[in-house]
Amino acid sequence: MARRKGARRPKRNLNRRGLVVTEGTVTEPTYIERLNQVLRDSGVSISVTSVPVGRDPVSVVRKAAEKRRDAEKRDKAYDWTVCLVDHDNHANLTDAVKLAEKERIDLLVSNVSFEVWLLWHVTDVRAHQSASMLENLVRKHEVVTKKHLPLNFPIHAYLEAYQIARAVDPDLAAGRVGPNPSSAMPVLIDLMSSASKRS
Repeated sequence: MARRKGARRPKRNLNRRGLVVTEGTVTEPTYIERLNQVLRDSGVSISVTSVPVGRDPVSVVRKAAEKRRDAEKRDKAYDWTVCLVDHDNHANLTDAVKLAEKERIDLLVSNVSFEVWLLWHVTDVRAHQSASMLENLVRKHEVVTKKHLPLNFPIHAYLEAYQIARAVDPDLAAGRVGPNPSSAMPVLIDLMSSASKRS
């Protein structure tokens, strides 16, 4: 049956699809899910799948490459793929950076850990942090409770965190290990909030 003149075409699904594979198994996936929802609520056409791994950076990159290949085989390719890892003095972080570059995956490193990025949602801390110092600040500001993101975590303050991250490391980029403290999370924010697809 012919379509009536002037009838509207059905809307195409223009959602950009992203894959985020994380070293952490609880905090990072929860954060990504909440941020995804905030952006969708603001009108950004985005669909992000998060996959927790709970192992070293090389394992995270390998899992990302595997998941991406599986999606391509099913004709459901992702527009971009990102791995979130901590610096945490991982012995194989350099190997992970090389593998991510070879696989064309954006490896985003937080130094000392992802909690730095979370902390920047509530306070501007730029001094060098040991793991224990960071832990104390996270506890003091109630950013994370037993690895869980509190229900009242100020996810909408991601732009404040973004600005601090860019200020402490103007050269931040995928595959780069920045100074202490630092986080390459703004790369993911740009990917998630960008209106154009990335090839």
